[in-house]
Amino acid sequence: MEPTLRGGRDYALLGPVASYEGEGIYLVDVGGVADLYRVTNAYDGCGGLELSQEKRRSRIHRLSRIKFDALVVGIVVADIRTRDERFLMRGGA
Repeated sequence: MEPTLRGGRDYALLGPVASYEGEGIYLVDVGGVADLYRVTNAYDGCGGLELSQEKRRSRIHRLSRIKFDALVVGIVVADIRTRDERFLMRGGA
């Protein structure tokens, strides 16, 4: 989800969910690989959802809510953006 969440530097707190809870960043298990996706309404008249990832600039995936509910693992409820990694690597004082 870079640049929103930078891999290996930023952290996300996830809440478990079993269905779509509104627009946000979700952990979705697609093909046995869980990854973060920004999920928005498709506004297609069918109640579909659009899943995208910022860093990959790949095509937008469209899923029905039923399919999404079968794949969703959690939703990002908070994140911590690391400002200076040097201080994370230090041992205790």
